[in-house]
Amino acid sequence: MIKEFTKGLFKENPIFVIALGLCPTLATSTMVINALGMGAGVIFVLVCSNIFISLLKNFIPDNVRIPAYIV
Repeated sequence: MIKEFTKGLFKENPIFVIALGLCPTLATSTMVINALGMGAGVIFVLVCSNIFISLLKNFIPDNVRIPAYIV
């Protein structure tokens, strides 16, 4: 029962996943060096995810392309 609860709360919850995607926009920092580090981390994640999607672009069927890009 606990396993089902945590699965529905974290693993299979699209709202939770979308909220995680908003974390960089909600983050604030008190020093410029922290802001630069956070910005570098966000850029790294975005570049890596775009490279990954570009590599899989030819294998994803056209009818599920947009949902695949969102996930």
